[in-house]
Formats: sequence, C-alpha cells, structure tokens
Amino acid sequence: MGEHADERQPVIDVYARISRAVNGEKIKTDYQVEVCSEELAERGARVGKVFTDSSLSAWRRDVVRPDWVKLMDRLESGQCDGVMFYDVTRFSRKIGEGERLVEAAERGMRVWSLTGEYDLTTADGRRHFREDMVSAASESDKMAERIKHGKVRRARRGRIAGGGRGYGMPGLAPKPEGWQKDDPRERVPAEQVAAEREVIAECCRRVLGGEPVPSVVRDLDQRGLRTVNGNRWTRDGLRQMLDRPALAGLLTRNGTVVGRLAGAEPIIKTEEWERLSAILAGRPRGRPVADVHILTNSMACGTCGHLMQGTTRASLPPYPDGSPVRNVRCRKDANHFGCGRNSVDAAAAEAIVAEAVKRRLGDPRRADRLAARLAVVRDERARIETEITTLEAAADNLAAKTVSWGVDRVDKAMEPILKKLQRLRAERDALEVPDDPHAAMRDAAREWDEAEAAGDIAALRAMVRRAFPNLTLIPARSHGDRSPERFLWDGPRPPKSPPLALSQGTDVHADNGRLPLRDVVYAATPSRHHAPASFASTAKTAFPPSSESQPQ
Repeated sequence: MGEHADERQPVIDVYARISRAVNGEKIKTDYQVEVCSEELAERGARVGKVFTDSSLSAWRRDVVRPDWVKLMDRLESGQCDGVMFYDVTRFSRKIGEGERLVEAAERGMRVWSLTGEYDLTTADGRRHFREDMVSAASESDKMAERIKHGKVRRARRGRIAGGGRGYGMPGLAPKPEGWQKDDPRERVPAEQVAAEREVIAECCRRVLGGEPVPSVVRDLDQRGLRTVNGNRWTRDGLRQMLDRPALAGLLTRNGTVVGRLAGAEPIIKTEEWERLSAILAGRPRGRPVADVHILTNSMACGTCGHLMQGTTRASLPPYPDGSPVRNVRCRKDANHFGCGRNSVDAAAAEAIVAEAVKRRLGDPRRADRLAARLAVVRDERARIETEITTLEAAADNLAAKTVSWGVDRVDKAMEPILKKLQRLRAERDALEVPDDPHAAMRDAAREWDEAEAAGDIAALRAMVRRAFPNLTLIPARSHGDRSPERFLWDGPRPPKSPPLALSQGTDVHADNGRLPLRDVVYAATPSRHHAPASFASTAKTAFPPSSESQPQ
C-alpha cells in the first residue's frame, strides 16, 4: 500500500470538513484533525497527509472540494494505506463519491472513523458503509427540504428569508473596515431609512411617468446618492431595486405572493408596483450588443484608464462604402464611468491596430514566448483528458451496477458525472494547440484576414488582446486626430480614476513604454469598414516597412 508504510505502522491520511454537532455548534476542522490524529496514534498508525475543506458542502453537486480531490488521488494511486475521518458525513454526503471510495478500497485500503473501521473488502463492510452514506445523503435531502419550507413559512409570517439589508429597508449597517466575526453590528438609523424610502418613491414616480431608467441613474449619481454598500447606482442595479415586491410590502416565492412584509410600511401601492414591474419588464435593457466594434473593451483610455467602447454615429454621413460612421470612445453614462473625453474614428483605429497585430504576432522574436504559452495550454489539455478518462471509467462502473442498484439510483449517481464530463469536453474543445508556434505566427496575417472576412469579431478581439494586452489610446492633439502616434501599444495604462486634467507643458505623446512604431506596424491599410482614403495614404507614409520586411 503506502510507499512509507510497514507492517507495524500503516500510513493513514486524515480528512476533515467543517461540521456541526447535535447541539448546533460547529466542529472545526482543526479539532477534527487533532482528534483523528490522536486516534490514529492509539491504533498504531502514522498520520500521512492532512486534507481539510472548510465551509464547503459535501452534498451540493456544483461544489468542488479541492482537498477531497487530492485525497482521492492519493488513495487511488496507493500513496497511502487508508483514510481517517471524524465520521462518514465529514467524508461525503454523495452516494457516488462513496462508491468511488469503495472501489479504491478493493485493494485492502483501510477506511477508519472515530467509531470504528469500515472493512470495504467484505460484503458486510461495504453494506454498512453504503447504509451510512445513504443515511448521510438522506439527512442532507431532508435538511434542504426543511430550509425550503422554512423560507416559505418566514415569508408567510412577513419575514425576509436571509440576505443583506435592502435599500429603503430597516436592518444592519454594512460591516465596517476591520470588522471581525462576533463583533457587534449597528443598525441603520431610522432617518437614513426614511431618506432612502423617499428616494425610492421619487424613482417610482419618475419611471411610472415615462422617464428612462438611465436618466434617473444619472440624476442619482449627480446628487451623490449611493447604494446600501456605498457604490454608485447602475442601470441594472436600479431596475432590480425597483422591481422588488417588498416595495409594495409583498413577499414572494418563485413568483407567487406568499405573504406581506412585517415591520415596514409599503413604499408604493400594490397596483403601482405591478404597473412599474410591467414597465421594467417591457423595456429592453439598454442597447443590443453590436458585434461590429473590434476594439470594444480591448483598449483603455489614456486619461482615466477605463476601457473604451465602440459606438455607432448614425447621425453623421456614412463611410464611402455606405456603412455608418463608428467611434471608439471613453463613455460616461449610467453604466460606464469613464471620463467621456477621449475618442477616435473606429475604422481608422481598426486599420492601425490590424496591421500592428499582424506584425506583433508575426514577429519571430515572440516565437519562444508563444511556445511557452502553448506548453501551458497543452498541459491543461492533458489534465482535462486525464480527468475525462477517470470520469468515463467511473460512469462505466456505475452503469455496471444497474442490476444491483436499480435504474433510479444509478441515474442519480450518474447525473453529476455526466454534467462534469460535458463541461470538461467543452473546455477541451475550446483549447487550441497549434503544432508549430512558428508556423502559427507566420499565418497571423492570414488568420486575421479570415476572421475579418467571416465577421468573427470575438476572434479578432482575442488576437488584439493577445498581441497588446495593455493597449491604450492617449487624447488627440487636435480635432479629428487619427494619427498612429496616439496608440501606446504596451501601455502603461493609467489607474482607473475620475477624469484628470493634463498639466500644461506635459507631452502626452512621450514614449511611455511604447515600442518603436516601425517594430509594431508595417502599414495601416483600410479595414473591412474602409477607412477614408486620405487616412490610408497618411498611415502608409507614417509607417515605412521595417528592414526585415523589405523584399529581397
């Protein structure tokens, strides 16, 4: 068994997970480890490795316990002689995970708890272990049902089921800086709650009167009004706040009204809230995302550091090809907190960035760096393949137990395995591993052109971010400035902050970490949106070919 074991002193790993005693007190992991270690010493065994997962559910299917995974890897590879836990509920509450331990113990591995030992090499030992696992899973199922029914009962009695204080509702103030567990919490003053309720009533009247939500958000921001956590209001945040049934004194579960809120008067009438909710549900949430702006969220503003957004200027004369004029700008509105003072023509910017990306990704000096990145990708792919193989084997073993377990039990145990397999296969398929990084970079221009022709904006953005993760645009020297000198290819980006005025005499076009343009851009040519011909000719003059690209 374990590589460090002998006949007299087996090596047993210890696993602990936070627990609660019968009286409701938590049995902390350090106490579990201490008790298990003492018990191992009394049984003549030596502690191998200790694994702990604090505050991680052993019942929820979407929770991954990292130390439990490491423990099973050691058990299944024979690096230790067994495992010791406080009780079986600390090991797991999932029947499928229990079966994984049963299969690992077929080689004689020891499974100990404080109350004794499960001999999983015998039929009776496996039966006792499985019965305890079923009991643990059943206990969690019943607990989940009790919690669900408890929330409904609380709502029927007019009490909110958990969560932090809502805006305009009485409750505890946010945790102050340096707050420690078990420190007292102060309640929000009644005056503050009353002021918040007045703000809510005002917002409801304005939205019911036809005012757009973004307009209300801008007004709240200008007045310095903040959320319960001190953050600035956003369009989605205000919509969610106004759509709460509690504003009308209602408590709902799954869309059904089950009670009325106790201890707080309604802010608006039920009829008003229903009309308000219908208005919010009927309005589209902002503009539809337009997949035509390659540089959206890929370039930062050189003034305030916020990411810039692509916008369409339908009110201006179109480009020569008939497509609408577009800008990349630092936006300042209800959901964007930039300076609003930096912009550039999108077609011109995309033409410059396209050639820069081709040059950067096609530079043979970057081959080693790309090869190192690809090595990491290959390792990740190998890890995923290994995990998929393990899960497929576990699924096959479960399928073989259909006769003894029954279809329902096997299906229940199989469901989390199949979900995880689906997720892992999707992750594997998303990984791209070129066989030759040098050949991949020689094809950079072709890859860009193909993605551009196919309209694959996501692929173009990915190439921009890979080539220039810190791409920054500095302010224009003059109106309509589209010069390539505005681009800082490798940053640095300024920290996100309120707009700052540039000091007089400051040269905003100083080097600031830029690479020489001749090493970045070959010649800016029109993108698929066709930048004006005057810009294209200027760009070609500004960026002469580098020496290594001259024809031989």
